[in-house]
Amino acid sequence: MKQERIGFIGLGLMGKEMAGHIVRNGYPLAVMAHRNRSPLEALCAEGATEVSSAAEMARNSDIVFICVKTSEQVSEIVAGAKGLLAGGHEGLIIVDCSTVHPESTERLAETVSQQGAVLVDAPLARTPREAREGRLNAMLGGDAATVARITPVIESFAENIFPIGKVGSAHKLKLINNFLSLGAAALVSEAATMAAGMNVPQDKLLEICSQGGANSAMLAPVMEWVLQGECTKLQFSLGNAEKDMRYLAETLSAYQLRSNMLPPLCEFLTQARSDIGEDSFVPQAYDSCTQRNDIAPSRG
Repeated sequence: MKQERIGFIGLGLMGKEMAGHIVRNGYPLAVMAHRNRSPLEALCAEGATEVSSAAEMARNSDIVFICVKTSEQVSEIVAGAKGLLAGGHEGLIIVDCSTVHPESTERLAETVSQQGAVLVDAPLARTPREAREGRLNAMLGGDAATVARITPVIESFAENIFPIGKVGSAHKLKLINNFLSLGAAALVSEAATMAAGMNVPQDKLLEICSQGGANSAMLAPVMEWVLQGECTKLQFSLGNAEKDMRYLAETLSAYQLRSNMLPPLCEFLTQARSDIGEDSFVPQAYDSCTQRNDIAPSRG
């Protein structure tokens, strides 16, 4: 059986780890640089090959993974003048691991299909730490045959793989997933601020809440920042968080759905980004909460 030739675009915190697992699992891997060449050079030292454009990558790949920030970036990578479709061929599979606008994904999938290629949406859950360990969760939106073909490659970096449905469905689910997780993180940030303002020991807040119904996967990562000033468990930027919730709000509008909880979450993220910067991680939104309450954070 012919071994799949893989391309990978987007060597950020997640992408560089994913690409590393792919090349270490023996797949021929093509990569390209953006601004930071360090991840590319590290991957080339492990056996990857550098290409100069997305079009060149498409010509020499069977499956191309994309892991970038926005729908606009994905569209340019796929359909731009030097994009993947410019070097595309019959049967090329494009796997979008970004968290992007589902409507954009559906439109782009139609454009890709007209060129004889296939687009699959494959957003990820978990963090760069799990990416380093090869333990990401992957959601796949696409036809069963294509999903089956790309699954062995995704197993290089994912512990759990969930086929969701048709193209676009995985990106919709990822936005809903992020709504739940970011909403929980916002609640923990505000709860920790309440504790500080009421002179309640924050370590006791963590101890008690972690043992009952208030526990969540966001409790420990946010409280790590609150208590220790460290952010090792959740390295997801406020800029990306705000972008994702904006995409969700626009998707709800397209479906004529209403939410009471999403607007205040969007406002919370916008305020935090304004206060401490879009590159700050989600747990650091606690600092925005304390600033707005004139509370000086006191860490352990």
